Amino acid sequence: MQLTESNAELKKLYRLDPKPHGSGGFAEVTRAVHKVEGSEVAIKRAKQFDEARDRIKREIVAQKQLAHPNIMPIWDHDSAFLWYAMPLAKGNLFEERDQLGEEDLASILLDLADALTLAHKKDLIHRDVSPSNILGLPGATGGRLRWVVADWGMVRVSPELASRVLTRTGQRMGTPGFDAPELDDDPSRATAAVDVYSLGRVAAWFLTRREPRAGVQLLPDGEMLHWRPFVRACTEQDVNLRVQTMDALSEHLQQVFKHREDPLPDRAGRLLDSLLADDEESLTELMSLAESFREEPVIFLDYLAQIPTGKTRAWTTREPERAASLARSMAGHLIRSPWGDRDIQYVTTPLTFVLTILRALVEMRSVGLAQDVAGVYFDADVQWNQPSQRTRTLEWLADLSDSVVGAVHPELARRPTAIDYYRELGWHPRSVTLRGLLTS
Repeated sequence: MQLTESNAELKKLYRLDPKPHGSGGFAEVTRAVHKVEGSEVAIKRAKQFDEARDRIKREIVAQKQLAHPNIMPIWDHDSAFLWYAMPLAKGNLFEERDQLGEEDLASILLDLADALTLAHKKDLIHRDVSPSNILGLPGATGGRLRWVVADWGMVRVSPELASRVLTRTGQRMGTPGFDAPELDDDPSRATAAVDVYSLGRVAAWFLTRREPRAGVQLLPDGEMLHWRPFVRACTEQDVNLRVQTMDALSEHLQQVFKHREDPLPDRAGRLLDSLLADDEESLTELMSLAESFREEPVIFLDYLAQIPTGKTRAWTTREPERAASLARSMAGHLIRSPWGDRDIQYVTTPLTFVLTILRALVEMRSVGLAQDVAGVYFDADVQWNQPSQRTRTLEWLADLSDSVVGAVHPELARRPTAIDYYRELGWHPRSVTLRGLLTS
């Protein structure tokens, strides 16, 4: 009965086009005209099954709390929460991509970040931001489009706002490629960082013109290289390493054009100089720059390697996973990259950077991370065959006890070349395990 009354109310108020403008899994959208006012609108109607009706109710209740120029408004809805009227969009971001440039993208992201900040303050997490859900409404003067976040049917709300729980642990949420990885674990625990990830992936899709794939990093390159730190910071797979809020996203976005014409070595050099002058914030920025440009050996070998040992150790204790990842990248550059005109003796500087992180991880008993770094460190150390670095490595190994040696022994044991390289007559390590492996 409720469905019949709702449809009757809709047809009494609006004249609908005979065919839907668009249709999804839970609802369909139809162009319509208000019979009294003559205004053109879009009508979104739930499909006739329980979950669809619950989703549109959730959407209506949530959106009506959000009065913001960049959030799709709800102009009208029925008392049963089965349909609602909204402005008719000119198109979505997916359809309009080719008409827009990077300055347009920056403007859109800033506007949407401001809109989502309002939602997050009300404890509403969208969970499905994608190009198809970013709609362009006609501007006030008929010029540029006003972009809004629409399709709030997957919004995370308090349980009392919907008649049933719509998400369960392990249930798929969001649009594949744009949805944050943690949504696969427990969508009900989504934080603002979920929407940060999706906006970052929207930027990656826009700039690279490539469809993102779940679990695969997508970073801009070439002429859009200056966007890379922003996209990386917003789309870290590990939510703990990702930008957490829309305010922080906006701050990162402000840096994009500031560094557009800034050569990477110059930027890295300034950060290193500031760090050496005890500007601790520069350490985080330099590490982030290296994370964004992992394929650039000059950033690692000439700048990251020169971070003082004490600062590298302290940073490792605060950010062990990031430190381990950068140490592996540094070792990779030592193994694969051409050395160019650098002094051969300088190789001990980047090797020491890796060893410093490895030592800190072992002391922290981060066994898995230490093993990840140990193998590539031994490979790099053996390849460069520098006596001073070999001595430094053996001195460290000699101090290891059997209680922590498991962090490095498996990687040494499966590298016969490294065993031969480090074997030392008369060497007396604390570890019985290492003594049996490396002494003649």
